[in-house]
Amino acid sequence: MTSGRQRRRVVPDYMAAARLTLPEHITVERTTLVSIVPDAATEGLDPPGSHLLALLRDGPLSVYECAAHLGLPYCVVRLLVAGLVGGGTLLTRDPPAADLPDIEILELVLSGLRAL
Repeated sequence: MTSGRQRRRVVPDYMAAARLTLPEHITVERTTLVSIVPDAATEGLDPPGSHLLALLRDGPLSVYECAAHLGLPYCVVRLLVAGLVGGGTLLTRDPPAADLPDIEILELVLSGLRAL
């Protein structure tokens, strides 16, 4: 039987990122794609790092997706990813650039919507 209350986190979010710092040479944004380095050493990681690696075993995800799956705030996952990239466990890359539609087409659609 389950209660109506949500399960409370044993370790607060700020503790998951307490010892993490953002390296200056690594940029991690919301849409940065994260993947595991092949043959990376994964022993000795703290629980949030281990959970992140388990999540990424199925393939790359954005930092925002990782935060949602882990149930942690974006800022905590950002620090976690940056620390693991600095340690050589994870790789990051910018997401592919989106192909934006032509401005003329957007103006035609907008004028059509205004005519409704």
